[in-house]
Amino acid sequence: MNPLKKFARIAAITAALAITATITTFAVEFPCTGYSTGDSLNIRSGPDTIYGTYGQINTGDAVQLIGQEGNWYKISTPLAACGYAYISADYITTTAPAQVRSVAPVIYGGTSGNVSAGQRVVQIAEQFLGLPYVYGGSTPAGFDCSGFTSYVFKQLGYTLNRVSADQINNGVPVSKSELQPGDLLLFKKQGAARIHHVGIYVGDGMMIHSPQTGDVIKYASIVNGYYNDCYYAARRIVN
Repeated sequence: MNPLKKFARIAAITAALAITATITTFAVEFPCTGYSTGDSLNIRSGPDTIYGTYGQINTGDAVQLIGQEGNWYKISTPLAACGYAYISADYITTTAPAQVRSVAPVIYGGTSGNVSAGQRVVQIAEQFLGLPYVYGGSTPAGFDCSGFTSYVFKQLGYTLNRVSADQINNGVPVSKSELQPGDLLLFKKQGAARIHHVGIYVGDGMMIHSPQTGDVIKYASIVNGYYNDCYYAARRIVN
């Protein structure tokens, strides 16, 4: 065989195999859950490294995959105003690891159906479960209590005062007996002059909050124990 023809044939076969491998690798049915296989994986505003970043996820973090553009997955996230962002497919697997550390932020679109505005607040907040508390934190890299509540409500267009003591000035007062999912909860120790903690009511006597250094965002009861004892007030933020 002519050496040139032989080389061309080998090149064609190699290219075909590469295309087949690519198709096989990315045969994903959307939407589905993907898991990061690396640390400090950037969430970007577009499908290329030239685009800016919204934040990062680490090994074991889960994201909702909703599409694909080239070698980039499109993910659902409240970090972007449009509700979606991009992440490199090279570091995402659809096979669940033995342990998933946390679920990366997912946004829930629209107010149609049976999902109220308050429930949407809860849905967004719940995507940060397991994220470590960071003193002074107000981004998905880590939150303190009021940084967490401020960030969650901001995703739906509501601006809260930054510190917990000032968040009592946001929204409309609501009694504890009339709480609804999405209400802002405020806590003050007996005899203290200032509010020291805030959380978001999720229903059934429970809240989601970012507690303290060394802890993570999690659920807690407000009808018994510590947070029942220091419960102070509630504010309805969403319409």
